[in-house]
Amino acid sequence: MTNLSSAEAQTAALARQEFLTLGRVQEGAIAEAIERSWRRCISNGLDVETPQELMMISAQELEQRKAKNHLLLTHAEPEMMTLSEQIAHTRSQVVLTDGEGVILRSMGDVIVNDSAQRSDLLPGVSWSEAHRGTNAIGTALIEQSAISVQGAEHFMTHHHALSCSAVPIFGAQSDLLATLDVSNDLSAPQQHTLALVKMAAQMIENRLFRASHHAEITVHFHARPEFIGTLWEGIAMFSSDGQLLAMNRSGQFQFGLNLQSRNLSLLDMRFERLFDMTTSTLFNQVSNNHSLAFPIRLHSGARIYAKVEVNSAIKPALTPSNPIKRSSAASLDMLNSGDPNMALAIQQVKRVINRDIPILIQGETGTGKELFARAIHDASLRHNKPWIAVNCASLPEGLIEAELFGYEEGAFTGAKRKGSPGKIEQADGGTLFLDEIGDMPLPLQARLLRVLQERVVTPLGSTKSIPVNFSLISATNQKLKQKVALGEFRSDLYYRLNGLNVNLPALREREDLQQLIALILQIEQVSDADISPQAKAILEQHPWPGNIRQLHNVIRTALALADGGTISPMHFTLDFIEELHAELPQNKQDVSDFASHHMPMQMTPPQQELKKVADDAIKMGMQQHAGNVSAVARQLGISRNTLYRKLRLLGLA
Repeated sequence: MTNLSSAEAQTAALARQEFLTLGRVQEGAIAEAIERSWRRCISNGLDVETPQELMMISAQELEQRKAKNHLLLTHAEPEMMTLSEQIAHTRSQVVLTDGEGVILRSMGDVIVNDSAQRSDLLPGVSWSEAHRGTNAIGTALIEQSAISVQGAEHFMTHHHALSCSAVPIFGAQSDLLATLDVSNDLSAPQQHTLALVKMAAQMIENRLFRASHHAEITVHFHARPEFIGTLWEGIAMFSSDGQLLAMNRSGQFQFGLNLQSRNLSLLDMRFERLFDMTTSTLFNQVSNNHSLAFPIRLHSGARIYAKVEVNSAIKPALTPSNPIKRSSAASLDMLNSGDPNMALAIQQVKRVINRDIPILIQGETGTGKELFARAIHDASLRHNKPWIAVNCASLPEGLIEAELFGYEEGAFTGAKRKGSPGKIEQADGGTLFLDEIGDMPLPLQARLLRVLQERVVTPLGSTKSIPVNFSLISATNQKLKQKVALGEFRSDLYYRLNGLNVNLPALREREDLQQLIALILQIEQVSDADISPQAKAILEQHPWPGNIRQLHNVIRTALALADGGTISPMHFTLDFIEELHAELPQNKQDVSDFASHHMPMQMTPPQQELKKVADDAIKMGMQQHAGNVSAVARQLGISRNTLYRKLRLLGLA
């Protein structure tokens, strides 16, 4: 986000004037949360022009509040310092408050010249909305969501020189503990301020969560394995017998739970109710995976990835009687399912495996680049060594350098006490997979090139070079040659990565759809699942803009909705059906030809058939969920408003 433009500032000022004069605001002129806050200010009898008396608690009470929030301050301090460094020289202050809006800690630059306003951001000052009016801290506490309040969006004129972004911080039981805020001069530039504050607040929450709970079993999970260990990971803690003790907000979000609820029924849940696996099977996985991420299913049928930490006190009890061998989802031979382009790619790869030749995999998003790369690793002599995957597009630019190269103790504020090895060092002896390599920042490309040339890595803050030996596989959905021509990717790095260039075909270009479906059923461990001819015909004719990833998601969802029965068109989500409907030929003769050549004889022309499929899916969903519109909308993958519109067309609403 850049600083507030003059047009936006004028819009906010006009909206405020209209509200104060007429008691209303033109729709869309300001955020709904700002308007709600303004109305609360009027109800509280606040005066927009008269600065309120500085609400500042005594030094003794401040010390008491700091003592009460000792754990919060301990874990917030490193993140505040890191955030302060990220926004240095922008005349900004980083502020931490308690759950009532009283400032506990502030750091950063002097942001305004007015001495009275400088005092506003000192520890002990309260920014409760009840007496400060609309402001990021107080309003975020009431709305319980992240918010930016800039210039004239502040209710009181006294604060119009400020631009503020605040994010609430929740405790381990989803209780509102604090806010993290960045305030700065409205005229000073702000680069992605709210996003940075959100990330820092999430880091603080995760720190607090881990410090507040101690459990025999801790499961770190995410739908994508590379997000495990980042601030977006879910964390669930269990007792040795599988009793859920706590789950962080990211984990709750992945399970679709109410993040703000204090309903402790969450603590009545057990491991087997959350995951489609027993704790004994989990222990087997832990024993045989040595802290590697492994696939695990939720009871909804969705597949995620997990890493498990087990308290050393119960490790002796975890020796498995039937070891489970870890393997990737598919081997190279499994991926050779009948498409000539894929067969050529696999043949080329097999010729260079174990010859220390870097492999660059290119293809559209969803074509299975990571699956292909993992199959290459498992077919190599390094298959028993580390597989380290890094998504260069998923990590913020400020973190990717530390993630790749590692860092020494004290290399930067917030660094782990004993430092941390980077992904490159972790890949020593095994395979380093750099996904979305085209998104790597240019300065890091130069460092990576040196590593590839010299085969040594130097952690941040260190003068010691560490020898590394790994096989390199990269992947991208971008045209790297074009990026080289535009100066957005180093040509020397491109040629270093491009030992063998493998292009994976888009799904619409492949000739092995039915074999791929069979492979997905095998991966999902339901090889005997039945698919009706009508459903197969729909799968054959779909344009598949999301490629194999979309196909896998469609099959996985259909399996869950069919619940062991035959997969029919009614088990496809409505948006998937409508995506195909939009691609069908509009000319009647074309439709007739389409039906005669591609659809089973018993089916009606495609557009009529698909409309019937969609209508039947809605009717069956309403029956299954006893008219619960929200549940049906979730099942069909559409919004409630869209579902209401379709129900009206069917005469059901």
